Amino acid sequence: MEDKVRDLLQKAGWFKGREVDISEYFNFLNYEEYYVFESAVDFLKEYGGLIIQFENPRRSDSYLTLTINPIDAASSIFREVSKRYERYCNESFVIVGEIPLMDMTWYISSSGAFYGGNDDFLIRLGDDFCQALYNIASGVELEVITVEDE
Repeated sequence: MEDKVRDLLQKAGWFKGREVDISEYFNFLNYEEYYVFESAVDFLKEYGGLIIQFENPRRSDSYLTLTINPIDAASSIFREVSKRYERYCNESFVIVGEIPLMDMTWYISSSGAFYGGNDDFLIRLGDDFCQALYNIASGVELEVITVEDE
């Protein structure tokens, strides 16, 4: 884990061995017809409820906030949009959070990769959560994929 990522997570209340009750998240995700695979459960247990604030890498006078809460994040996107992402990538996605100022919802895929979505646009943020957080907080240029309606 990069020092920058560890610092951001610790400031948000994360610690090694952290585990929170995700029954409310789990019930909601099942109701919304997400297939909640084991790596999504493990991720939400460790990081669920965190509010991670970091300096906007593109504007030094502002901050962005990543909130790890699938219930709040799902209120900003229709389930059908995330189903399109799943079909495009040919794997299951579980919504896990959002960065409201970027209008970006965050997903973990069944392969463990993290994605950011906004309507027809999808970005592979990283191979795992720490890489995804590092890439976003550092302003790494990532490819934007257009996911068309079928």
